[in-house]
Amino acid sequence: MKVLQVNGYESPGRRFHGLAVTPLLEKQGVQSKHLVWEKDSKNPEVLTFGGKWTRMTSRIINRVERLASVQSMLYPHAMQMMRMPEFKEADLIHLHIIHSGYFSLSHLPKITALKPTVWTLHDPWAMTGHCIHPRKCDKWRTMCDQCPDLAALFPLLRDNTKYLFKYKQRAYKNSNFELIVASDWMRKMVLASPLFENVPVHYIPFGLDLALFSPVTSKNVRKKFGIEEDTVVLCFRATADPYKGAHYIIEALKNVKKGSKICLLTLGGKGLLEPFRDRFQVIELGWVNDEMLVRDAFLASDIFLMPSIAESFGLMAIEAMACAKPVIVFEGTALPSITFAPQVGLSVPMGDISAFVEAVQHLIDNPAERQARGQKGREIAELHYDQNLHVKRLVDVYTKVVGK
Repeated sequence: MKVLQVNGYESPGRRFHGLAVTPLLEKQGVQSKHLVWEKDSKNPEVLTFGGKWTRMTSRIINRVERLASVQSMLYPHAMQMMRMPEFKEADLIHLHIIHSGYFSLSHLPKITALKPTVWTLHDPWAMTGHCIHPRKCDKWRTMCDQCPDLAALFPLLRDNTKYLFKYKQRAYKNSNFELIVASDWMRKMVLASPLFENVPVHYIPFGLDLALFSPVTSKNVRKKFGIEEDTVVLCFRATADPYKGAHYIIEALKNVKKGSKICLLTLGGKGLLEPFRDRFQVIELGWVNDEMLVRDAFLASDIFLMPSIAESFGLMAIEAMACAKPVIVFEGTALPSITFAPQVGLSVPMGDISAFVEAVQHLIDNPAERQARGQKGREIAELHYDQNLHVKRLVDVYTKVVGK
């Protein structure tokens, strides 16, 4: 079977859009080609759209859509895709992130008429009138209109949410595709969405290389980072992105007791923790593409903090669990279900700083519970988040969809 995977990006999110499991798919008889908008390697298996004129056209259209307050309507690049030999040879098209400024939903009916198609929803954008994460707004359940937050990503200059909602509804109604989601939280959203009535949805959690993300893969890893063994290490993603919740961690750190030796080991960004350097050891790794370095950061830690306020899956949480580390999250996202809280992960009410501090302090003060929750996390990863299981489920869906 030949599959064309279509995505906005190449390296960022490669564990989400199938690039990382291409060799495993090949072993199952599936040859994957990847068509991306943003190509950042010389991998001949990864294709991209056109040249500089294509990019210039996209920038112009992006600006026009921004001024007109519309989204994913005017881009012509899917027509180019349908003329590619890789599209013509494919037995199935697997869409991933198609809302990053290169794809028009008006082409979905033609694509899905030509080829069996599945679409992995990596976030709820496909169900809303404009935003990626509706959070507390429930209008996506009926009909988006009079949007309470036009500034939310992706922002609109004026309220066209009802028009865009109906535009998506028409495109989906005239198309023939099946959906894949990675969390039960997203599955429930799809089932509640009027846009996806009668659209089959498959629940396939993302997977990890559990031989790499394992508590036994690297010894003396703390020495690598210069961390003493009697230190409690809090690991988290330090980024200014408000959805990732670093500001809640910063507020919580102000209230953590001073009795223990604590190290803050961060991934993502740098510079957010300057006020804490006199209280804690601070190690900022910045943006990391090296999976082994990410793995070592988890192995060097005692607790992983992930208080995201919007999360459709949460890969870093299962990476930490696979490395036998306990995870603390907020309720109201996909994270409590994917971390199997409260038995495995710890979840606290969204935005409740007092409850968050209490959970962090509790795990700092109770090493035996940290170890027990970490061990359960590893067991959950082996049962649910093995990449081999992910690939098997994916191939099963491919086979069924092509068979129809």
